[in-house]
Amino acid sequence: MLYLILALIIMTWLLFICLIYKKKRLDAFYIKGLTSFLFVFLYMYGIYHIFLDSIHEVNESTLISLLAIGLGLILGLLGDLFLEVQYFHSKHKERQIKYGMIVFGLGHLFYILAMIEKSSFNYLSLLIALFMTLFIYLGAKLMSIRFGKLKAFTYGYSFIIFTMVGQSIFQALDHDASTFSLIFMLGAILFGISDLLLAPIYFKKQTHHLFVIANLFTYYLGQTLIALSIYFMIT
Repeated sequence: MLYLILALIIMTWLLFICLIYKKKRLDAFYIKGLTSFLFVFLYMYGIYHIFLDSIHEVNESTLISLLAIGLGLILGLLGDLFLEVQYFHSKHKERQIKYGMIVFGLGHLFYILAMIEKSSFNYLSLLIALFMTLFIYLGAKLMSIRFGKLKAFTYGYSFIIFTMVGQSIFQALDHDASTFSLIFMLGAILFGISDLLLAPIYFKKQTHHLFVIANLFTYYLGQTLIALSIYFMIT
């Protein structure tokens, strides 16, 4: 069943890419929602097996962590749909991007909460977030990317997501690079890369095929790995 879910994620992702290039945005909207639902379903299937097969007691901290990851994935699903709506209401594009960032930002906060339940918060994560936000600011200047009215939201969102990425790195170090922590960290890093690629797409209208594919590949693989990580949380 696990391999079937992973195969479906790949198939719907490829179909989504094809629909975008054929400019069938309405069909792509539905397939994007289905693809995002599948990594939520991957998580749900993992939860089912944790409680069905686990020979270890699931303590309160682990329950909170599992719940927080699930909420992060669900908010990712909603954020996907929020962002896709911009292609049907171009006059309100900034508003859709803004609310998409808010929803995804909340999802990252839940991911941070999930990690705090597994290991203490490392304040060096904030330094990583600050460095990456400064990197984005300088990169935007260099590439002439203008965020317009969304400047504050963009930098605030960047700080949140790279705090999450930083915490995932320190979580892996705290857990001696356990399978769970490594898979979660890789998912978080890929998520961060996908958002770096998304900025020029949204704010500089960079629509080169390879650029778009790289963004979608890193995002969906990142979310899939985060969902898959729970399979190794309890060993």
